[in-house]
Amino acid sequence: MRMVDVVLMAVVPAPPACCYVALSYLWGGIGAEHWTMKDNIAERFIPGGLNIAHFPETITDSIQLVRQLGECYMWIDTLCIIQDDLEDKIHQKHAMDLIYGGSYFTIYAAGGTSARDPLPGFHPRTRSPQQHITVIQGLHLAVPLPGPIKALTLSVWNMRGWTYQELMLSRRRIYFTGQQVYFECRRDIFCKDVVAESRCLVSSTQPLRYKGAGNFTYLQKPMQVLFDQYIASYMSAIGLYTRRNLTVESDIVNAITAITNALTKSFELGGGDPARAFNFVMMLTDLEYVLVWQHDPRTPHVRRSITGEGSSPWPSWAWAGWCGAVHYPGEALYAHFDSHSDRPRVTETVIDPWYIVEHNGDTVQLDVRHIHRAFVRPRPQASMNPYSSPKGILEASQLRLDHHRWLEPGTLIFHTTSSRFSIVRGHGGEDVKSSERFYHDLFNILSNTSTWVGSVILSLDPAPPASLEFIVLSRTTAGPGVLLWMHVYVMAVSESEGLMEHVWLGVIHESPWIASGAKEKVVFLR
Repeated sequence: MRMVDVVLMAVVPAPPACCYVALSYLWGGIGAEHWTMKDNIAERFIPGGLNIAHFPETITDSIQLVRQLGECYMWIDTLCIIQDDLEDKIHQKHAMDLIYGGSYFTIYAAGGTSARDPLPGFHPRTRSPQQHITVIQGLHLAVPLPGPIKALTLSVWNMRGWTYQELMLSRRRIYFTGQQVYFECRRDIFCKDVVAESRCLVSSTQPLRYKGAGNFTYLQKPMQVLFDQYIASYMSAIGLYTRRNLTVESDIVNAITAITNALTKSFELGGGDPARAFNFVMMLTDLEYVLVWQHDPRTPHVRRSITGEGSSPWPSWAWAGWCGAVHYPGEALYAHFDSHSDRPRVTETVIDPWYIVEHNGDTVQLDVRHIHRAFVRPRPQASMNPYSSPKGILEASQLRLDHHRWLEPGTLIFHTTSSRFSIVRGHGGEDVKSSERFYHDLFNILSNTSTWVGSVILSLDPAPPASLEFIVLSRTTAGPGVLLWMHVYVMAVSESEGLMEHVWLGVIHESPWIASGAKEKVVFLR
């Protein structure tokens, strides 16, 4: 790693265990003349090799701030990464969890639209007063300035994809916004208009408590009782991250790799090896959970464009392969009932084993965690014959389509059941019991007797077909007040020449699925 020595004004090798400050900012306005490159790295290693007058104001102000705070080292990607060295860029991108997670604090330049904008308020007349003050009978009454969440929501910085992991991984944060400066750590949050801080009050009564900019990603192994927290952390992160924008669409994986690296190491997923725990930023250790993502039906249902020589689309089962926001809604959304949980709940594994085609063309078995939760209520009489998925190690001949067909890396192979159901438009809208009101494109799944047996979310553009093929992913509960208590998560798929692709996700009652005459099938999901 390299650091900027703000005293010597040079790029230097990072001293062991050095205390440093990181910078999170917008890249706009930074030309190649400001980058550290192969042909100027030697010059920048010389004391005085960095001329602060030649850099955009966001960088120069941040360097001056770090000096004033008495710190010596700073990490700035433009200066610390050799921008025309592909190997160096890859190495640094895959170490972002260490860079931002290990910083003493991070400066967030969230008040402008490019790196040419100054840090608001750092110099005089760089921030316009926005507080409404009225004098009534000699009293000055002021409208409080917005909290950090709202202030950041108003910023361009908050909409950039790369800044999400820079926010989530940092332990201490100083935000420069168009309203004021905020400070946040894991225990407290303060800002410039908080002028009285009582030493007698407990921290929970602090006026800005729980109003910070976001959660903090675990960087240390938590207590055993919180060990499943990594699934909720992952789902929440994906939902927030995919609402942001990327200048380069193919950065969708790189710009969140630091989060998945941190989760892998702190929760020891895949033996602590990110390459074993994640593929296409999908958590391979918990496929039953991570496959039940839902695409935002308000955005075009189109595959993400991947540029580069020899590049091919990422697999359809990975959310990164699709443009637009995704979410992990609970099964209550599909089953038309109220629930306190907005996260999916998988009660039992029904697919075992899973296989994947690796980048070298080999097909390997995945180490997917088995799930079996005790049922808190007895099954209704209608579903006493529970769904049973085919199990057992597949033979080598079943792991390929034919002797001459080469499967693309990332193809999932597994044994499940398949059936076709009719689709009709449901009510949706305000009838959907979900905080995410945009899930209004809820379609009813009908059996061959035109009875409602489940629900699936589909986009209206393009218009959905009259029927769809579904495959079972896992078993889930539905909740009280519905006819059939047990459900299965199903994926709507399309098939071409033996290969299947993800279409949308839904939930179907267990008994009608069994009654539909579902057929066993070895799925090649690309």
